[in-house]
Amino acid sequence: MKVASFISASAVVFLHVPVARAAEPAPPTGPVGFKITEILETTTTAAGQAIRFPQGDNQMTGFIIELAPGGQVGRHVHPVPLFSYVLEGTLTVEIEGHATRTFSAGQGFVDVVNLWHNGRNLGDRPVRFLVVFAGQKGTPTAIRP
Repeated sequence: MKVASFISASAVVFLHVPVARAAEPAPPTGPVGFKITEILETTTTAAGQAIRFPQGDNQMTGFIIELAPGGQVGRHVHPVPLFSYVLEGTLTVEIEGHATRTFSAGQGFVDVVNLWHNGRNLGDRPVRFLVVFAGQKGTPTAIRP
């Protein structure tokens, strides 16, 4: 009986002894499965204006805009800088006093500030584009006549 008790006690002690494990590799701290593609780097708008950011209570606002074939945004101005990226289709931007610009899917641009312009879909497919405004709290993203 003493032998059985000794074996049982030894088994209990053995089960509570930490077992040395092989060191597990640390999880990666850098990018994994990550790809970055620059869309645009510029200091000017599509009309060649220097980009100037508002001072004060800054605010970022983003939209996805869709234009049906033959559709248009309508004449407007932006009082703050904005970045646009065409997701699908082709967007034509008519800028008062400047050349008309055309942007296709995969292209990005900085839209004009304080210049009247209109975005149009002259194609036969819908146009979808992402717009991100670097604005100021309380300032509209667009002004219409």
